[in-house]
Amino acid sequence: MLEKSDLVNAVVTLRNHLAETKYDLVANIIHDSPAEVGKEGKRDPLEEGTYRVHVRHGASSTWFEIQDLHIQESLKELIGLSESYVLIFGKAGLN
Repeated sequence: MLEKSDLVNAVVTLRNHLAETKYDLVANIIHDSPAEVGKEGKRDPLEEGTYRVHVRHGASSTWFEIQDLHIQESLKELIGLSESYVLIFGKAGLN
């Protein structure tokens, strides 16, 4: 039988571990498709359009938007406004 003190210690240990495990957003992939794609059975939306990615530079925490060969600095506030296709996270402090 499990003692109450053992259970409390296990829960406290788990809570401390979860509190230490944090992740930061390091990249955000966006798919932009033309408005007519995907309507009424027309073309597959993932085969049309373009992809963009927001990437955070780890050392400076500056965000950049990349599309093909075009790279420009981006505001981090704009990332939350975009419709994300894939979000990529890294462990906090390692990026």
